[in-house]
Amino acid sequence: MTEEKKPSIVYFTSGDIETLHAALSKWWSKKGQDIDPIPPFELARVEDIDALVNAPRQKFYDREAYPTLEEKAAIIFYTVNKRQIFLNGNKRMSTLCLGAFLFQNGKLLNLTSDELTKKALWLAQTEALEFPAIKAELVGWIRTRLVDINL
Repeated sequence: MTEEKKPSIVYFTSGDIETLHAALSKWWSKKGQDIDPIPPFELARVEDIDALVNAPRQKFYDREAYPTLEEKAAIIFYTVNKRQIFLNGNKRMSTLCLGAFLFQNGKLLNLTSDELTKKALWLAQTEALEFPAIKAELVGWIRTRLVDINL
């Protein structure tokens, strides 16, 4: 009898994105943050959520566009931050999605919240035409900070 092989990468569903958004919204409102609120999930662009969910799975001619965990994490971080999927809170949501994706795949980033915030702000200010360089920067940044979860 052979064992079924578990997929090596756990991907997001649109339901996962909705759950993460709800958690962020609840946490942000508990902090009493009336300034810069998180709008309801229903106001997000559905087609961009689909693009986010599918981005790390993209293939071209049967080759993965983002073959490593770091590349998949980078494209998730980039997609949420740069596509402006939500009416507000995209940088916050991008950091949450990055951390949650890595966590569900047994990894964490070894960094401070200030460093993560700084990277999200940097990413928001980059030019989309510079995607190859931005992707390389993000992959390297993630790779140097990636650690296994020790449960």
